Amino acid sequence: MTPTPPLIERRIRWAGLLIVCGLVIQMITLIFVHPLAFMAFLLISCPLVAMGILLFLYSIVSHNHTEIESAKLDENAKGSETRI
Repeated sequence: MTPTPPLIERRIRWAGLLIVCGLVIQMITLIFVHPLAFMAFLLISCPLVAMGILLFLYSIVSHNHTEIESAKLDENAKGSETRI
């Protein structure tokens, strides 16, 4: 059984997948000269890329925040052990 990767790795993997899908759709729509190709470019691929970027940034910010909190909890736990 393979171990489950940490949450930040899963989020970054999903972010990369969203960005790659958006870029592939952009490349496909740039081949065609048609109004629907532009609408697909604008309404499908651009939001996919934007969601991927935002998910990546959120995963970095939230991971750093949880690391700091867990370090503080560890320090508090060590401090309470020495008082006993």
